[in-house]
Amino acid sequence: MDINLDAQTNNSLTGLCSNLTDQKNLSKTYFGGNSLKKVLYLSLFVAAIFIGYTLIYFNQYHIEDEQTAIQAGVIEWLYNGPNIDPDLKPAMKEMIQLDDTNSYIGLIQTPDRYVGYVHFIKGWNGKFKINSSSGPGSNIVDYQKIKTTNGMYAILVGRNPALTIDHIKAELEYEEFHFIVNVSSDELFIRYKHLPKDIKEPFPAELTYYDKNNSEIDWSELMDLIEEQ
Repeated sequence: MDINLDAQTNNSLTGLCSNLTDQKNLSKTYFGGNSLKKVLYLSLFVAAIFIGYTLIYFNQYHIEDEQTAIQAGVIEWLYNGPNIDPDLKPAMKEMIQLDDTNSYIGLIQTPDRYVGYVHFIKGWNGKFKINSSSGPGSNIVDYQKIKTTNGMYAILVGRNPALTIDHIKAELEYEEFHFIVNVSSDELFIRYKHLPKDIKEPFPAELTYYDKNNSEIDWSELMDLIEEQ
């Protein structure tokens, strides 16, 4: 059956098709506008996160790689302010990097010769933050585990009164592992050992002190030597 459309009907259909086409084009334009807004909002959101992260990062890593700034940072960390009794004020005696990691260990000593350590981490801005520390104490040697970007390290920080100690044996209490460090030439020292990856319990450790004849030195003997100094 043939269907004949009059001019009015034909014009109406033509107008309807035209409206549908316009709506389709409008929908595409509207959707495209929303996509642009979404991209803009996402970019602003990412930028805000980046700026916030950068501010927090620079606030954490704020200690200049310079002796005076490091000294001031240590005092601020230990005593929550710069104003302390001069008799308690520790001095940074030595600072070393743990191999090629971003971790550094500083040895501090008070005027009364108490010794402690500070673990610094260096940021990509070239500045330090303090990650952990032990306040200066009466121990001869302080043993600690240090987590770094290259695995776990064991450190020994301490003093060697009258150069009596030749070497120290550190034996882990919960692992079948030990190592020996030589301290024969240093009255104050930092020594470290990069621990194997399979070590699960790197702390604590039992320390044994030996003289140059490989004879064991009693802890009380070392303490007596310290008191005599």
